[in-house]
Amino acid sequence: MATNPAYSAIGKRLPKQDSESLVTGEAKYLDDLKLPGMLYGRIFRSPHPHALIKRINTAAAESLPGVKAVITADDTEKVKFCHLPVTPNKLALNDEKVRFVGDEVAAVAAVDWETADKALGLIEVEYELLPAVFDPLEAMQPGAPQIYEDCDNNIPARIARNFGDVDKGFAEADYIFEDTYKTPLIPACSIEPHCCIASFDHLGNLTFWVSTQNPNNYQKALSQVLKIPQNRIRVIRPKVGGAFGNKSVILPMDPIAAFLAKKAGQPVKLVNSREEEFTTTRGRYAMVIQLKTGVSRDGKLLAREAKVITNNGAYNNKATGISLLTSNRIGNLYRIPNSRTEAIIVYTNTQYGGAMRGWGGPQAHFAVESQMDTIAEKLGMDPLELRLKNANQTGDTTPWGWLIASCGLSECLEQAAEKIGWQEKRNLSGLRGVGIASVLHTGSGSAGTHGAGNFSEVLLKVYSDGAVGLIVGESDIGQGSDTVLSQIASEVLGVPLNKITVASEDTNFTPPSMGTWGSKVTFISGNAVKMAAEDARLQLAAAAKRILEVGDDARFAFVDSRIHLEGSGQSIGIEEASNYCVQKFGKPVTAKAVYEPPNANPPDPKTGFGNYCPTYAFGAQAAEVEVDPETGRVKVLRIVAAHDVGKAINPLLVEGQIQGGVAQGMGYALFEGAREKDGRVVNDNFTTNKILNATEMPWMEEILVETLDPHGPFNAKGIGEPPLIATAPAIANAVYNATGVRIKELPITPDKILRELIIKREAEGCSSEKE
Repeated sequence: MATNPAYSAIGKRLPKQDSESLVTGEAKYLDDLKLPGMLYGRIFRSPHPHALIKRINTAAAESLPGVKAVITADDTEKVKFCHLPVTPNKLALNDEKVRFVGDEVAAVAAVDWETADKALGLIEVEYELLPAVFDPLEAMQPGAPQIYEDCDNNIPARIARNFGDVDKGFAEADYIFEDTYKTPLIPACSIEPHCCIASFDHLGNLTFWVSTQNPNNYQKALSQVLKIPQNRIRVIRPKVGGAFGNKSVILPMDPIAAFLAKKAGQPVKLVNSREEEFTTTRGRYAMVIQLKTGVSRDGKLLAREAKVITNNGAYNNKATGISLLTSNRIGNLYRIPNSRTEAIIVYTNTQYGGAMRGWGGPQAHFAVESQMDTIAEKLGMDPLELRLKNANQTGDTTPWGWLIASCGLSECLEQAAEKIGWQEKRNLSGLRGVGIASVLHTGSGSAGTHGAGNFSEVLLKVYSDGAVGLIVGESDIGQGSDTVLSQIASEVLGVPLNKITVASEDTNFTPPSMGTWGSKVTFISGNAVKMAAEDARLQLAAAAKRILEVGDDARFAFVDSRIHLEGSGQSIGIEEASNYCVQKFGKPVTAKAVYEPPNANPPDPKTGFGNYCPTYAFGAQAAEVEVDPETGRVKVLRIVAAHDVGKAINPLLVEGQIQGGVAQGMGYALFEGAREKDGRVVNDNFTTNKILNATEMPWMEEILVETLDPHGPFNAKGIGEPPLIATAPAIANAVYNATGVRIKELPITPDKILRELIIKREAEGCSSEKE
């Protein structure tokens, strides 16, 4: 590991720059905004999972006093859309058929919410019901209801990957393990629901306020669906009250708001109800993973094969990319020479999935890390030892072509195990146990998943008073990226954080960007900020040389807003140099930088071989649990989360990301998941779809392993998503250590544990009687 140089801003535990405005209520979210003449919109949704639309009558709704617009598909452009432009199949409002409970059919705009709600009750729709299918395994079978006429067996995509000689690996294995794991659909549960406001001016230009993590993507998508040129659409992002990937692409409600505003001639606001959040937005995909692994007697992984079956739901969004990411996590975590995966996407008449923190990693790791413990037990090996024996290492090239430039997996495993008390607690009595799990994820976004690159563009300007403005395309959606990017600029220019501002909320001013996703902002945008700041520093240094009348070989240090001539004791203020540039050079100090990692490229589209991430994040988490034998309830006593962060730009914010990730990971392990009956989500509120609150968090410890990535800005990696990925398998393994029962389907609810405990006790009783 390289040594840490002395930094002035990097590595400092600084609070988020906007923290005070958040806790005092000064920050304004979208639902705080009200425009003159603004109307309120509601969406009429299908009550059926699969039906033909025979007739729609909106006359009664239109005649209701206070209603200003009622629209159906005939009032829209009927452009099908999807996150991936090659597979669009969703209309803003459906015209012929509905495919899940909650599908959009019509919409109203009225003078208030109450009138809009009343108008929805006056819309009449005649349906012809069709047979429906909800389970992906059933939907794949011959004779299952067809959701799309041109899609045999309801399978729109099937992606196979094959590296090494898998059959030879299995042939040489001493043991082969085969298991099936299931994970549920997970709603994002942002405290702020999806919301938007659409407003047209007299020229037909659209201003669109939306709670999103990707304003530029919204501008582009709205342009396509509304058939309005991009330059006539302005997207503004207020504060975002949680996103977790779920606010990265448009929902039907977004163009619906615009179509309503167009017809009414007034601004229209749409805000999802909490029930609509649970039933119609796009959560983490439910998956069935059939996993097969071959190992040698001494614990060396020789071959792994996986079939990943993804419940796509009714419409396309991100299932193809995310299922592929699930596959590549399975094939690249640990040193596995031979890997074969097949990802199968399946339509069902259910709510459709999308991006949700982790991008296929949580599903993959639950399967792989659960099976690792099963393998260790069969071999009579400590699960920690098995993981360390096969751990990825710095300098590795995986069979998939991944270049591991830095890797702290072994250190994370060792430190997490030590802190949890691994050796002492593995054989605790009283249904208490400990478990551990590894994680591999991108630390820098990825090239190839979207087919749109992995770049960031940053504009920087130095004001006449020496303050600095950054204009970036990536949004701070609560994770603190504005503070981190400011720290990077501060380190280069020697300007304190209170003199640096970040703007990222308006597509009229911000450069094109990829948005905030994939744990990329610190790495990708951070590198762009560093490059722009270094450019500005050169401009300021040129002015300093002229002011101080020194030669080109002079060297400067930028500290406390001053430019110090090294070895002389002389200095000038940054504002003096900035003004000199304007007055003498005729050019203000501005800089522009575009960063696209030079060491990563989209993998080969046919084989999947290639290095698609500039860096990879590793980590390990250990959990200690206690299981109540009477109720089956799992109490998590403590979590130790050790993560390879490259270099922590701001340890305080990194720890916050880890704490939030662990909270979500615990919910994934024990509580969360959409439950459906006949295609209808029955737990559509926070009472029946429980998420963890602050008082329920266990004792936890965060360990930051700094591997100093050679490509990251000041050696940093992204840490947005990895902290939640290892939590569920670590808890599952701890439950097994405590009880001896293995739960292969999330969430690990008390009824599942009790059922398995009863089966186990009956088996042990039978065994004892025979003896």
